[in-house]
Amino acid sequence: MKKINVGISIFPVHGAQLWSNGLNQNLAFLVLLLRQSPQVGRVFLLNGGAIDHMPEGMGLGGLDVPLVRPDEVTFELDVVIEMGAQLPLEWLRHVRALGVKIITFFVGHTYADNAEAPMFEGASGQIFNGTPWHEIWTLPHHMKSSGPLLRTVSRVPVFAVPHIWSPLFIQGQIDQVKKDGHHFGYQARTGVERPGWRTAIFEPNISVVKSCFIPMLVCEQAYRLDQRSVSTMMVMNTMHMKEHLTFNRFAINLDLTQHHKATYEPRVAFVECMAQQKMDAVVSHQWECGLNYLYYDALYGGYPLIHNSAYLKAGGVGIYYPDFEASAGGHALLGAWRQEPEFWDDYKTAATAYLSKLDPLRPENVEAFVKRLQHTVEGQV
Repeated sequence: MKKINVGISIFPVHGAQLWSNGLNQNLAFLVLLLRQSPQVGRVFLLNGGAIDHMPEGMGLGGLDVPLVRPDEVTFELDVVIEMGAQLPLEWLRHVRALGVKIITFFVGHTYADNAEAPMFEGASGQIFNGTPWHEIWTLPHHMKSSGPLLRTVSRVPVFAVPHIWSPLFIQGQIDQVKKDGHHFGYQARTGVERPGWRTAIFEPNISVVKSCFIPMLVCEQAYRLDQRSVSTMMVMNTMHMKEHLTFNRFAINLDLTQHHKATYEPRVAFVECMAQQKMDAVVSHQWECGLNYLYYDALYGGYPLIHNSAYLKAGGVGIYYPDFEASAGGHALLGAWRQEPEFWDDYKTAATAYLSKLDPLRPENVEAFVKRLQHTVEGQV
């Protein structure tokens, strides 16, 4: 069979950062995966942005794939994957007429993005403008909330493809903080008077999908059960909410705030925060978004991750509490804080095994994506 040439859309823009959202990492991992397959020929990054070069902050310069304008490779492509940017509609219609297959890969929470933006006057998300799809891809944890929406809007099949991850990018940051004299990675401490955990909450707080409210209550519940368990609660991405009356009254009501053990911070890079601030644990919450890179980064460092992801629970990793049960989360956090070092050795081993299954270079992951591409090219959608 002829090798499949693939173009993946990307949005280079001044000031773009790799860590601003998970999309650019997901895109990079997909490129690494496709380049691993002998069934895939050339891979292009299709420039849907405003500048003609890749910003250094995007961290994608090492991918060794060309950044081109779509019309430069019109006759070289077999598949276009709209992912990082929406491409010109006329060009997409043209290449479809030439026999190119069109896939849009939605890696975000499409339902929340599209429902919340007009209601709360947010930035426009995906615009359904008549893209001539052959099929749509999304991630497993979005199929319940977004799969039916996408299937109905697009009138084409919607498929879940694996969520992939590599320590490629986080390891570079770890190496940097080590050069600066900081340690990244959980260090279990014992003793009758073991210190309370410094807990970190990294939810972006731009949607109810991933909000700090439940994690704050998880920490609060653990603290109420045993004040020794939490020495500090740092809540990132809350600077813009501190003076909002609703959030302000909510935060002030907590014992952790009243006892001066809570801080409310701007956006802070994960590795830098965990290492420089000597944080011990990550407390998280999501709504129909049970797989994300924050979880993987925390597990990579062996950090206690207090989460409500059924996916991670099924994988036997992290410290689970169900749904929106903040009280159960507090008990889970407290139980984890009381564990001995041997527990965390096993915890790290389980996390390492789980993360290895996400590797873009893992044959099973390569096969899943490439088989999907082959079916699409052959018209078997």
